[in-house]
Amino acid sequence: MRKCCGAAFAVADAEEWSVLEATRSALQALAGPPPRARGFELPGDRVHYAPDRPADITHVKLEIRLDFEHETVSGTAWTSFTALYDEVRNIAFDAVDLQIEHVMLDNGTALSYSIEPERLIVTLDRPYHYGESFTVGVRYWAQPRIGLHFNKPTSDDPTRPVQAWTFSQTWYHRHWFPCHWVPNDRATSEIIVTVPAQFVTLSNGELLNVRDNGDGTKTHHWRHDVPHPAYLISLVVGDFAVIEDRYGELPVSYYVRPDRREDARLLMGKTPAMIDFFSRYLNYPYPYRKYAQSVIEVYRGAMEHTTATTHSFMLLFDQKAALDVGEDGPVTTVAHELAHQWFGDLLTCRDWSEGWLNEGFATYLEHLWVEHDRGSDVFKWMMMEAAQLYFEEDKHYRRPIVYRGYYRDGFELFDRHLYNKGAWVLHMLRHQLGDAAFRRGLHAYLERYRGREVITADLERTFEEVTGRSLAQFFQQWLYQAGYPAFSVSYAWDGERHLAKVTIRQTQAIDDLTPCFVTPVDLAFSVPVADGSNETRAVKLQVVVGENGETTQTFFVPLEREPVMVRFDPDGWLLKTLEFERPASMLRYQLAHDPDILGRIEAAEALAKQGDEASRRALEEALFTDPFWGVRCAAAKALGELGTEAAQAALLRALHELEARQWSRVRAAAARALGGYQEPQQSALAQRAAEALRPLVSEGDVSYLVERAAAEALGRTRVAGVFDVLQQAITRPSWQAYVQQGIFKGLACCGDERAIPFLLDYLDASRQPPLWRLAATHGLQALARERHLYREAAWQQAVTRLCEAVEHDPWEAVRQGAALALLLFGERRAVPALERAAARELETRVLRSMRAALYVLRSAGQTEEQLGQLRQDLETLREENRHLREQLASLETRLTQERTS
Repeated sequence: MRKCCGAAFAVADAEEWSVLEATRSALQALAGPPPRARGFELPGDRVHYAPDRPADITHVKLEIRLDFEHETVSGTAWTSFTALYDEVRNIAFDAVDLQIEHVMLDNGTALSYSIEPERLIVTLDRPYHYGESFTVGVRYWAQPRIGLHFNKPTSDDPTRPVQAWTFSQTWYHRHWFPCHWVPNDRATSEIIVTVPAQFVTLSNGELLNVRDNGDGTKTHHWRHDVPHPAYLISLVVGDFAVIEDRYGELPVSYYVRPDRREDARLLMGKTPAMIDFFSRYLNYPYPYRKYAQSVIEVYRGAMEHTTATTHSFMLLFDQKAALDVGEDGPVTTVAHELAHQWFGDLLTCRDWSEGWLNEGFATYLEHLWVEHDRGSDVFKWMMMEAAQLYFEEDKHYRRPIVYRGYYRDGFELFDRHLYNKGAWVLHMLRHQLGDAAFRRGLHAYLERYRGREVITADLERTFEEVTGRSLAQFFQQWLYQAGYPAFSVSYAWDGERHLAKVTIRQTQAIDDLTPCFVTPVDLAFSVPVADGSNETRAVKLQVVVGENGETTQTFFVPLEREPVMVRFDPDGWLLKTLEFERPASMLRYQLAHDPDILGRIEAAEALAKQGDEASRRALEEALFTDPFWGVRCAAAKALGELGTEAAQAALLRALHELEARQWSRVRAAAARALGGYQEPQQSALAQRAAEALRPLVSEGDVSYLVERAAAEALGRTRVAGVFDVLQQAITRPSWQAYVQQGIFKGLACCGDERAIPFLLDYLDASRQPPLWRLAATHGLQALARERHLYREAAWQQAVTRLCEAVEHDPWEAVRQGAALALLLFGERRAVPALERAAARELETRVLRSMRAALYVLRSAGQTEEQLGQLRQDLETLREENRHLREQLASLETRLTQERTS
């Protein structure tokens, strides 16, 4: 918008400027502020609070039958209550698309009822008073569109197994049984389910018995005797192999389709060790009598159903993926869901505005498992990656972690603010309190609130009482306000007085949403022990920044000699961004000698901006000698950013000479960096990069990670012939279409006109499997950033096919991918298709993506209309000015004539 308007303003005469500036301001006001300023809210969002509870739910028993042919559930849901009000006459159930047949008490008394939008209102037989108990049964049937899912072979996935499974968070359980959907009530639960005799079932708690009905069905009876919220009730049915494991006396089991047994062990085999670690770290044993995990089809993500976690088939990986990508995502997801058995299940957020108490905790505990299992370097790397993902999201919107505003249900809040920043809040709290006090606080929090619902104030109060620390300011700025500190740090040495001068500035915009952060931060100096000595000693001190709203503070630190290295927040305990200018020589020393991997990565990133030969050599040295793969990856990226021939030579050498399996992550980083050498700007270097990447794509590698990176990078070189190489590689064996994602992104960037129809072919739901369609949407998202490479007709064809996918693809993940692609394409003609899709969409996260796309596209459309009006106004103003000048010239001529006469 600004570019177009700026071009129009450039031709305006000086006297028109004030009018045009006012018009531009009005246009910007109408268009709305940029995404970051508008916050998290979309049109239609509102503040939500949990509803009242007239009665406490004490037990839920489902007596149901599944019909796989017709994909229905039928039976009776029994719910036991104890009155909390002085007088309870009616009970409301959350219920959507349930066909109600009869409502009764457990003694058989029929009850009258009415059906409201999304609710079933039951009139009780008499008023029930505080403390009185009663049980209501609802006989119903349903063909759920969400919540309870049936899998069976389809044309796009003929090998899909027959399964049924539930996913109820945050409110989808109301689609398969009448319930109380808000997590502020807990009850014991029971499922008595009749299914085809050949199938295995899994649910919460213990399997009490299985009865053969003699009609080709069996009835399985499960019971969970520890109260939990209704959204955690689970049922999985299908042809599963059950792999038995143990942690001491605790039975641990893995349910997986029979042909994936070995992959299941790769994914979940560390579960007993994880249970042991969490139990010891929290000083609180695993709280239930069994732990089971199932892997199901056509589901993405994972869900911490109490005692019975459900995983996506997308997490299963083979031996090749185990080399690198398996440990980095799938295995940590297993740890995440296990951690929820304490944080999320044993104690649960009271409503979804407090969801970080579930997800932030599980995310941080999964990282603590990594620290225990793989070491502190990998832990720091993963925390750094989590921060970067949060920063990326914060560029688009900013909100407090504890937040009540959303459109329909709290699942909209399940973002990187909730997970990643939530984990970082705990990380910072751990640092400020110390490890021992932090763990005592976690243990006390579990002991105090087990079996209860919690809010953030409960956590704050517990930690304050256990540690004696006042934490009000910490919780206020990190949880109830938004954002993070952006630091700009400068260093200078006063040799005369032997003082290190460190000036710290907070440069983030400070307003009601984002404060000037008050936080302790460490400064560290490496000081030579003697003049000319290579031996150093560490000097470390802690300062507090931001007090009294001071955004700029200077600290003077007396040191015996000039330091060879200066660090701000060594060990990375603070969520922040940092600009820290230091001499290149100091950065090179830091890259070579800092014992902290975050310091070495920081130095590598800073040296990429230096561009001198000494810095390039330092980066090359790190690429080949640093003991940690993450630092080597950072060095590869930095060399790619240098973009020189010598830097490329180092990347090529890394790709070919590093041991393929041990350094697969580094070789993948080198491959990605080679994609920065592009036609036509660096033709010879681009050709050389493509020559190195081509065999990794066409012939493969020991690592899927390298194959994927090479495919995308090859496309980015835009060298002639890369389309054919990528097209031919599309059928290469892969893990969950992982390599295909790189191929599709490479195709999007290659600039060959054949790329768009090729990508669109993989959106065809009648012929392509779900994961390939999802990968194609990722490729089209990349294509949206490369519009200048393609003709308008092909671009519009892509928009048309994406509109079809967003409306009609049977898998929610593909619909969401298509919605995000349409947002990036920016074509307003997609609005009607997105409106129709949003009107039908039930999956909350997909709906939010559609609504975000609609918001952006509608705003862009309004801006274009307003810009057109602005152009018309400008032309009118020019014409009026021309007439005024003509009249002025005529008047001046007449006056001159009159004076001379």
